[in-house]
Amino acid sequence: MKHCSAENILLPLQKLQQAHDELAHRDILSFDLYKRLKHMVLHFYKYAGRIETSRDIGDTPQLRRTLIDTFIICMASANAMNLSLGESITDVAEANDLDSLAHELGKKILSTDLSVEAVRALVVLGGQMAKAIESADHMERGDPRATMEGLLPQLTAVVLGILGHLNGKLDSDVRARLSGVELKSIFLRPLPTLER
Repeated sequence: MKHCSAENILLPLQKLQQAHDELAHRDILSFDLYKRLKHMVLHFYKYAGRIETSRDIGDTPQLRRTLIDTFIICMASANAMNLSLGESITDVAEANDLDSLAHELGKKILSTDLSVEAVRALVVLGGQMAKAIESADHMERGDPRATMEGLLPQLTAVVLGILGHLNGKLDSDVRARLSGVELKSIFLRPLPTLER
């Protein structure tokens, strides 16, 4: 079986995510980069809350769905900055598809409570992202873009690693999630058949 780099696995999904955003999220794409990244960081905090709620009620399928949404927002954020996530995830030796990449990254997740690990990653890494964006508001010294470019691959690797511990077909589930969102748009729904 041929093994691929993380970039060969993730870049086609980033391209799919970009096409999805162009169809379903033109409003967000119209934002400048700063406002778009601020919007994405808010998503990460929303997901932290959703994961904690799913943990409280023991809803593992909701944890998985939320992590898929988180991965999608990681890709959208990276796309906004023209950042290849796979180019930054270089320490994975054997992967030939998204599920095997997630499984390989999952070997680094040592916590037995995947929800706690997910919330921790979203709060800690998301908090650092929020600090970078907030610092730009105050014109503080630093490079918020470089900070985001470093943090996004880290968060992506953790999210995929946690997903590697959960069952399912990750690639098809990501695609199904994107399609489901697209169908919410009246412009992307299939036309009803006309009866004669």
